[in-house]
Amino acid sequence: MLLIRRVLLFGIILCLVSRFLEGQKTLNFLLFRKIVANHNSKYISLYEAAISQDHTTINITLNLARNITADVWLKATIGQRVSKSGESYRDVFTYNVNLCQVMGRGKGISLINFWMNNILRQSNMPRNCPLREGNYYMRNIRSEKETIPRFIRSGSFRIDSSVYVRDWNSVNLTETIFYVDIKMK
Repeated sequence: MLLIRRVLLFGIILCLVSRFLEGQKTLNFLLFRKIVANHNSKYISLYEAAISQDHTTINITLNLARNITADVWLKATIGQRVSKSGESYRDVFTYNVNLCQVMGRGKGISLINFWMNNILRQSNMPRNCPLREGNYYMRNIRSEKETIPRFIRSGSFRIDSSVYVRDWNSVNLTETIFYVDIKMK
């Protein structure tokens, strides 16, 4: 009889917890579908991005052909696909941030800090500027729960990113488009 009561109590607690968590949106998965990467050959000798076979991680190789002595900026626009059959995307939000300031800050609570910390943990990228000529990698970069804003809904997304040097008349170093599918619970 005691065993039956414990099982019933466990079942009730499990139902209550699952109902509570039902209202919380959590990341179920993020899959990288396609990456289009371009670079400015005056400053970058190689820039490649590859998706893992299971589509959950990406690897990026970057070879700087010369030192980048001015602050490096990132402009990223995230757009959600409007219809399943089309290639039209509606912008959700845009970031334009000085990466040199973010890298030098260490930990922070902004979304860009989460993204940068996620990337820097898995790379040999410098943690501050100026960026020195050389070969850099970012390996097994995957999305983590805290890197997806809660207002993002399940769907297909395009992330347009441009790394540029504002002080050099906004010369682009790299341009990358990530196509991803996000499933939120």
